[in-house]
Amino acid sequence: MKLEELITKLEQIEQQAALTLTEYPRGLTVERQRLIVGIAKQVRAYLADQLQVAEQHPAQNDSDPRAGDLRSAST
Repeated sequence: MKLEELITKLEQIEQQAALTLTEYPRGLTVERQRLIVGIAKQVRAYLADQLQVAEQHPAQNDSDPRAGDLRSAST
């Protein structure tokens, strides 16, 4: 998945959680939704920063079309 796609998905999660907060403003659901909104905002901002840095400093091997894709870390 490309960073741009992941950022878009996180923005959708954030928006949907925020809508739920306005529709159902009572109980434990509110705290869970606030947590979801906060996490989505933080991760989206971090990924957007990473994307911006990557655009400013392109990889040396730009011929690889998967350069912007996320890869799993080996354990």
